[in-house]
Parts: sequence; C-alpha cells; structure tokens
Amino acid sequence: MPFLTSLKMESIPPIKTDLGEDSWRMIEPLVYVTKSNLQIIVPVGYVHDLASVPRWAWRVVRPDHPTARRPAVVHDYIYTDLTKYLTKKEADNIFYEALLEEGTGKVLAWLMWAAVSIGGKGNW
Repeated sequence: MPFLTSLKMESIPPIKTDLGEDSWRMIEPLVYVTKSNLQIIVPVGYVHDLASVPRWAWRVVRPDHPTARRPAVVHDYIYTDLTKYLTKKEADNIFYEALLEEGTGKVLAWLMWAAVSIGGKGNW
C-alpha cells in the first residue's frame, strides 16, 4: 500500500534536541499504509530531521533525497512514538518497504535499511 498523503512540513529554528541543526515540523498528517495493512499516521506538530544520514555518507544519499523523505519521517515517528507497538526490526522493515514504494532503487534502499538496522537507535 502507498502513502495516502503528501509530506507537508515547515522548517523550524534549531532547537535543543539530538536532531541537529535541520529540524522540521509536520503541518499536516502523513499517512502510510503498510503491505500488511497497518496504518501509520504521523501527526501535525511532530518534529523530525528527515533522514538521519551522517555527513560522510551524503555522497550516496542526502538527508533530503526525494524518495527517502516520507519513509524517513515514518521511520523516525515509529522510533520515537510507536515503540510500544512495533519492534525495531518491524520499524526498519517498514522503512525498507516504504523506500521501495517511493521508487528508491533496491540497492540504495537496502543500504539505507542496513544502516538503520545496524546504527539506528530508537526509544525501546
């Protein structure tokens, strides 16, 4: 299943979080339905940093890569707010599925999935 809404967000001034310098706030809900028919709704007001890509990896994929933006926001939301309901493995697999849905090539999607599988830290 696809994303049901587009990504509507606004840039916000740097805030004291672990998100770094570029932070964004959702101004409309982002809705994604997984292949297993799980609906994930990222709410208005949610603050995120798009894809958390280390600067050294920007040659491969930038944080604002067009096909990674919506999957990254959903992944961040699961990592921060849905840890009672989904495991890290499920979150990472949803990220991979969403990347493919958005048109990310299989190799790049796998590399991004591997990166979050190894280095991703959520609130579990």
